[in-house]
Parts: sequence; structure tokens; C-alpha cells
Amino acid sequence: QPPPKQPSAAAAAKPPADSQAATAAPKPGDPPVQKTPEQIKADQLLRIRYEILPEAARLMSAREFADAEEQLEDGVAIASQYDERELLNELSCALSKCFMIQNKYKQALEALNPALMHARREGGPEAMRPHSIAAEINKAKGDVDQMRVELRALMEAASESNDEQEQGAALLLAGCLLFDVGDLNAAVPLLSSAATAGEKLGNHNMRAGARNRAGAALLRMRQPKQAVEAWMDELKVLEQAGAEEAMAAMKVKEEPKEEEIEKKKPEMPPLGDTRGRRCKAHGNVFMAHLLMGTRPAAEVHLQHALSIAKELGKEEEARVWLQCGNSHTLASVDGSNDGDATEAYKKCLDLAKEVKSLELIAAAEKGLKKDLDVATMLRG
Repeated sequence: QPPPKQPSAAAAAKPPADSQAATAAPKPGDPPVQKTPEQIKADQLLRIRYEILPEAARLMSAREFADAEEQLEDGVAIASQYDERELLNELSCALSKCFMIQNKYKQALEALNPALMHARREGGPEAMRPHSIAAEINKAKGDVDQMRVELRALMEAASESNDEQEQGAALLLAGCLLFDVGDLNAAVPLLSSAATAGEKLGNHNMRAGARNRAGAALLRMRQPKQAVEAWMDELKVLEQAGAEEAMAAMKVKEEPKEEEIEKKKPEMPPLGDTRGRRCKAHGNVFMAHLLMGTRPAAEVHLQHALSIAKELGKEEEARVWLQCGNSHTLASVDGSNDGDATEAYKKCLDLAKEVKSLELIAAAEKGLKKDLDVATMLRG
């Protein structure tokens, strides 16, 4: 029989709680305890896991990137010294993401290189994260061919994973990146699969995100009916998530029974306030219905969008009127919707001036001059 799998040095180094309690504290005047090389190594690896990585994540959230880079580079040096491959890969990915957020794509690829080379050699589910980061970096720097190479490797690694959450996330990322580079025919099936995975897993964010992008892709492919179906499913899941989170907040916390713990699914991160997303989805459905010529249905969704926007503020209301103007412009083949478009752009302009949004003022003025391209209008 093969020998039992040994825990990593970092895992093995963590002492059990009872042994820590039993260890006597050194007395004043005692000579310093000399640690063995194995103990020093274990301490350093624990420092990476429980100090360096969490602190780097906190610094990145606070956008203190220089300090985060310093922390992660220290961790890379330690992990390289002890040839701790798992930790080195994790640190490489974190450092790469830190550079990518700052649009430093060359440094991001250099930082990712140790993890990416290992992923190419070994493959398997552990290769998913390096390949996904590499795909994002190459898309951002405009190397679409290399992005596709990394996405193929990501899909191959995902097929070997038993983690359905990871597989769904890989499908969603691939679909979104392909959508972003305009490969709509390749994006839609992946986004559809990601939405199905999200529904199965109860991951509302995954399902809603996939349906949102799928709807946008289908509208660009001149399939407004299918786009409406995708966006209506997005609205359904956003409303469902909101209702579930409201119910959960009202429930009295009770200790779950043992059998309930065993059956309980892993909790998904809450979506929080979904009004902005619902407002945009209603605006999207309005646009698709208008392009299909089903104006009464379109007007229902415009009113829903405006109702939510009024709760969120004048800037959001201006965005709804901008999308309304763009929708009427797209639908105005013979000039029949020109008056509605002009009225919507004027309302957007007035609100944009109130909130001093230079972006929305410029967009509304372009709309009034009919100085808009189709791709811009389809984005709402």
C-alpha cells in the first residue's frame, strides 16, 4: 500500500491548543530558547499563512498597494527559500492580482509566472486560479489570442475539479471575458451554463451575473426576445435573493440541530442592496421590448426602473432617462421615436446638471445631437 499522505510543513507546524496551554512560559532571566531549523521553518510558514496573506488582503482592500506588494514579496522570498510550492503559488497569485488592479500588466505576469509555470506542468484543479488570472491579464493588455489559450487551459482544469462552485465561477469568467472581446457566439453558451450552475448551487450572484451578460450578448446578436428571457430571469433571482436576505435578517438566531448541520448547504455571500441592479435590468428589458415593437410591455418596465431610480437618487434617475433616450433612438427606424428620444435626453440632461455629473451631461448632449454609435447605445 502507498504510504499515508503527509501534511504540509505549514499545517504540521501548527501546535494543538492543549499543548500550547501546557507549555510553561519562560521565567525572567532564563536564557532564550534555541529553536531547531524545523521550528524556525514552521514559524515562518505560519507567519505567511496567518499574518502576511491576511494583512496583504487588508492592504489591497484599502488600496495601499505599495505596502501590500512589500508584504507579499517578503512571503514569496520565504516560501521560495523553503520550496513550499503551495504557499508560493498562493503568494504569486495574490501579488499578480495586486499588480493587475493597478494596471501594471507586465509586473502582474512576472509575479504570476511561478504559479503559472507550475499550473502548466502539473495541471489539475489547482491550475484554475493561475490560468484565470492569466486570462484576465491578457484580456486587459489586449492579447486576445493568449487570453483564449489561458481560457482553454482553465476549462480543462475545471473539468478535473469536483468543486461545482469553482466550475461555475470558471464558466462565468470565461463567458464574461469572451463577451468583453466581442466573441458573443462563444460567450452565450458559457454564460448559460454558468447561470444553470448558479441556480443548482443556490448562488444568486453567479446566476444573476451570468444572465445579465447573456442578455446583453443576445441583444447585440439581434435576439431581443431571448435577451428579455435572460434579463427577466436576472430580475427573478435578484428579487428572490432580496426576499431571502430580508427573511434571514428577521429570523431569531437558533442553534441548529445536528442533522440540520449535516444537510445544510454552504452559505453564499449576500447580494446586499440589489436596487441598482434591478433598476438596470428593468431598463434593459424596456430597451429589448421597444426593439421588438412591444411598447406597452416596454413602458411597464420603464416605470419600474424609474420607481427604483427615484429611491436611489437623481443620478440614477438620469441614467434611466439616458437609457430610455438611447432605446428610442435605436428603435426609431423611420424617425417615429425621435420625439420620445429627445424628451428623454432632455430629462437626463436636466438631472445630470443638478447632480453635476459631467459624464451624464456629455452623454445627454451627444444624444440630443444624435452623435452616438450603436455599441454605446446598446450599453445603455
